[in-house]
Amino acid sequence: MVHKGKWRIEQLFATLKTAGLNLEATQLESVSAIQRLTVLALSVAVRILQLIQGRDNPDLPASIAFSHEQQQCLSTLDPTLEGKTRLQQNPYPPQNLAWATWIIARLGGWSGYKSQKPPGITTLVRGLEQFESTFFGWKLSLGLLVCTP
Repeated sequence: MVHKGKWRIEQLFATLKTAGLNLEATQLESVSAIQRLTVLALSVAVRILQLIQGRDNPDLPASIAFSHEQQQCLSTLDPTLEGKTRLQQNPYPPQNLAWATWIIARLGGWSGYKSQKPPGITTLVRGLEQFESTFFGWKLSLGLLVCTP
């Protein structure tokens, strides 16, 4: 049996590598640039791991991985990603991490059916990328985006 901590480390490296962020494919040559990219990638990888933890634990609040504004955007997106039948509805209460993970997974191409295997790293990376773009546009449309010189 694999130790739980070791498994999380394996998931972290899988997220950084080809299963997720494909950090190995960088063409940066400067050590300092690679270090900065790695720090950024680690922050995204931790967020993906938080989503995986939330997917499996419906008692965690969404605030672990998402700001209040991001949760508002997720609330706006949720109905657009649900189908007409009960099987296609987000089964989790709003503002918990499982609810947010369900939305991110749907944005990443997951069908949303419980009969399908749970969304994995690749799906969550795609969904998080889609969400970040959508969130930027959502803030822009509401006049919440503040750009300073």
